Amino acid sequence: MTTRPSLRVEQAELRARMRTAGMSHDEIAVEFARRYQLRPRTAYRVAHGWTQTQAANHINAHAARTGLDPSGAATMTGPRLSELENWPLPNNRRRPTPQILALLAEVYDTSIHNLIDLDDREHLTPADNLLISKTTKTMRVRPEELPKPRDAAQVEIVGNGIRTPAPAMVSPAADVTASLGGGFDRQAELLDVGLRLQYFTGPSTQTPFLDYLDGFIEDCVASYEARGPALLMPLVVRQRKGVQTLVEGWQLPRDRIRMLRAAGQLSGLAGYMAVNLGDFPLARAYCLEAFTLAVAVEDSDLAAWVRGTESLCAYYAGDYRLALELAREGQTHAAGGPQAIRLAINGEARALGQLGDRDGVREAVGRAFDLAEDTELPEGMSPCISFGAYSLARIAANAATAHVGTGDTALVQSYAQTASSMPGADRSRWSDVLITLDVATALTAGADPEPEHSATLGVEALTRAGAAPIESIRQRGQELARRTAPWRTLPAVAELAEVSQALPHSTPR
Repeated sequence: MTTRPSLRVEQAELRARMRTAGMSHDEIAVEFARRYQLRPRTAYRVAHGWTQTQAANHINAHAARTGLDPSGAATMTGPRLSELENWPLPNNRRRPTPQILALLAEVYDTSIHNLIDLDDREHLTPADNLLISKTTKTMRVRPEELPKPRDAAQVEIVGNGIRTPAPAMVSPAADVTASLGGGFDRQAELLDVGLRLQYFTGPSTQTPFLDYLDGFIEDCVASYEARGPALLMPLVVRQRKGVQTLVEGWQLPRDRIRMLRAAGQLSGLAGYMAVNLGDFPLARAYCLEAFTLAVAVEDSDLAAWVRGTESLCAYYAGDYRLALELAREGQTHAAGGPQAIRLAINGEARALGQLGDRDGVREAVGRAFDLAEDTELPEGMSPCISFGAYSLARIAANAATAHVGTGDTALVQSYAQTASSMPGADRSRWSDVLITLDVATALTAGADPEPEHSATLGVEALTRAGAAPIESIRQRGQELARRTAPWRTLPAVAELAEVSQALPHSTPR
């Protein structure tokens, strides 16, 4: 039985088709307004593929950039934008002033007149109507108000849904390391502090050490992409062993729950890092330990997170049906909470894509975005290893990956563009490389493949990934090489084959 996709997925597919056909956002907004009975301001937001929260972020960023809000106070919110879109419904007091309409027009790249309809005209004040009427109907944002790229390498590749690489981001941990001189390892020092604290930890003095553990775990999550699993995993494992000596001792009941939860998180981090190192048996062992601890302390969020990591492990081990089963089993622990988003988009959708279930992918992607509407999400590209909710940028990036499996090139490009355009998304180097590889792989599919362009993007991405990329980058790079192999006579394809063959496994076999 064919299931009807969610409205969000249906609109994403229509938007991708219209963009592929060369239609502008103005044309898309008109079609969306007609087809879905949307008011003008809502139609333009949806035409860009933004939720109200995403649009509010773009509006605040533009206001700060152009000097309208130099302090970056972020005065626009999703609920406020909802009121502006629905005005003049009864009891809706948030009237869109000409100044706000002009700001929306700049962000949506349209004329102020396209954002109002008859209902607006009949309820605006005479002064506002006069001011709007005097505004040129074809007015667009001025070029000098647009953000300037710092160099040519940062200019977005229009139409391909990706960006060329931004300068390497340096984490706060790296800043501290640099300031303290060569050879200083921040996480190693944190670990040593924790080991020293253990000597002062008695049955009634657990709290300082438990607070330290929470900070150590948060720091590992935040610095993971800057450091990588090869450097961080030994420290996490060493910390986990140190915690075990206390776990086997005695604590007050409330402290014991915190201790076991921290032990579970450390085991989970080690398991996730083992996946990125390509050591799947070790990853499964750590995840089994982490899940056992999560169940022991009745931490359903951690249990769901572990199932998501086990699903990730099965996915990269090539067992897509097991990846799907683990993701769905994890949903029983997530119970619709933040981890349900990750399980739907990273677990279910991507596995279903590899299994060729197009309808299943669309349903899982739509469910993830629907869950996101009711969840407080982080900004930018959330850390891949985070115990918290996925950000919208990471949800979109995973949606792109899922659609690679079904060969829907336009949707891959559309979701990749959404992921890359989110403020702060360019701070994740790995995600940027993976998005590029997804788009490059999608360009090899369909009736009109672009193997040379695809291979060029692949070489650039793999070069940027470094000499020892994580397992996901290694696998996707080699998959791209397989996809382009029929065109091996092209120089770019031959170079991609050479680069991909040189990619080492991150861990000895």
